[in-house]
Amino acid sequence: MYSFMGGGLFCAIVGNILLVVSMATDYWMQYRLSGSFAHQGLWRYCMSGKCYTQTDSIGDSTAYVSLCFSLSLIAAYWNATRAFMILSAMSCFAGIIAGIFSFAHFSAFERFNRSFAAGIMFFISTLFVLLAMAIYTGVTVNFLGKRFGDWRFSWSYILGWVALLMTFFAGIFYMCAYRMHECRRVANPR
Repeated sequence: MYSFMGGGLFCAIVGNILLVVSMATDYWMQYRLSGSFAHQGLWRYCMSGKCYTQTDSIGDSTAYVSLCFSLSLIAAYWNATRAFMILSAMSCFAGIIAGIFSFAHFSAFERFNRSFAAGIMFFISTLFVLLAMAIYTGVTVNFLGKRFGDWRFSWSYILGWVALLMTFFAGIFYMCAYRMHECRRVANPR
C-alpha cells in the first residue's frame, strides 16, 4: 500500500512541476513568420528577440470585422486553456496534500479515506489537463496552423501531455493503494 502511495506521490509531484513549467514557458508553438522564427506560449509570444503579451496584438488590430472575430476566438481559447491548466495545477496540488496526509493513520472520519480523495483529485487534474490540451490542439491545428505555413508544437506543449500522463498514473497508484487498504480492512475487521 505504501509503495503505491509513494509512487503516486512521486508521479504527482513530477506532474505538478511539469504543469507549472508548461504553463510558465513560451514554447507551446514555434513558427516562421516573415523569415524569422517566432514562438508562443499561453501568456506571451516572442518574435525577433522581443516578447509581447498575447493581448497586445488584440488591441492593435480591430479594424476588420473578420479579424476581430478571429482575435476574440483566439483570446477565448487562450483563456480557456490557461484556466484549465491553472485548475489542473491546483487540483494536483490539493491531491498532493491529501496524498501526504494519507500516510498518517489518524482520521476523525472512519469512512473517509485520504488515498481515495487523493486519487480523485489526480483524476480531476488529469481531466483539466486533457481539456486544456484538447482546446489548444484543436484551435492550433484548425486555425493557427492554417495561418502559419511552417509551424510545429514545441517542448512546453509536450510537457503538458507528459504532465497529463503523470497525474493519471498518480491517480491510478492512489486508487490501487485505496483498494489494498479496503481489502485489508474487510479481511481484518476491528
